[in-house]
Amino acid sequence: MRRTILLVALGVAVLALVVGTALATSPSGQTVTPLTKGTLGTFTAKGNGIKVKSEKSSADIAIARVDLEPGGSSGWHHLPGLTLVSVASGTVDVYDENCEKIVVTAGEGFVEDRNDPRLVRNDGDDDAMLYTTLIAPTSSLTAPFDEVRSDDPQPSDCNVS
Repeated sequence: MRRTILLVALGVAVLALVVGTALATSPSGQTVTPLTKGTLGTFTAKGNGIKVKSEKSSADIAIARVDLEPGGSSGWHHLPGLTLVSVASGTVDVYDENCEKIVVTAGEGFVEDRNDPRLVRNDGDDDAMLYTTLIAPTSSLTAPFDEVRSDDPQPSDCNVS
């Protein structure tokens, strides 16, 4: 009896992993170029009303360039920690898990919070170039840069991919 319960539980776990992977959305028309990475340690910094603090653990910073072709998409994803994004050229549409869209043009930016799925699309006719600055727990950034991202399934009430 115990063995049967264990086998059923194992089967459900494997099925959840396969279905979750199958429902995940991958990027298309996106090129990520890692630029630099460094360890900040535990820190507190503030200036002109902006405050950033690493309370419990060491933090790393990773900066990358992201190029999105016209029609390109980041796919639904999230990253560990906090990501500050600056749009250097072009225009992108940023969707949250509730399918609410903001339009971000060159010279503007947006923030991606940990564990909140996002999708970034280039619906324009020109390439879009973004620079991302990820601040995350040091343990999160030990993997190669392209493995830090976690793919998420497309939200059921959102037809954007």
